[in-house]
Amino acid sequence: MPKNLIHHVLTKEAEYVEGMDVTLCGSRSGANAVAVWMILSTYGPHGWFEKVNTLQLRTDFLCRELDQLDIRYFREPFMNIVTIEAKYISNEIAQRFKLVPQSHLKDNKWYKIVVMNHVEPEHLITFIAELNASVYA
Repeated sequence: MPKNLIHHVLTKEAEYVEGMDVTLCGSRSGANAVAVWMILSTYGPHGWFEKVNTLQLRTDFLCRELDQLDIRYFREPFMNIVTIEAKYISNEIAQRFKLVPQSHLKDNKWYKIVVMNHVEPEHLITFIAELNASVYA
């Protein structure tokens, strides 16, 4: 095999990943297919529906609270991902809640929150309370 050609199959660096992203081309799509198969094999379609529904309810709650605080965000309907404009998020809150910035390299314009299984309602309540205190201090 010819040497010094690996750079031709590496993905472009992703701004939202801190450090260099050295994923081989095509490996992500295969990993996603395996992950979906494993999830459905483990939980079945009804068990997975319950998990997704729970995440939707928690994301809905987060968005309602952001609406009440008049904080600008974006959420694609039926997704468990919410992006909040960076101007509302202090560095302390971003670090404490491990929020994902749009970019680690440039001027960050928004943070992403992915509401996952381990994100309990209590976490969201604490986040909203701290966000409220910092925005309206």
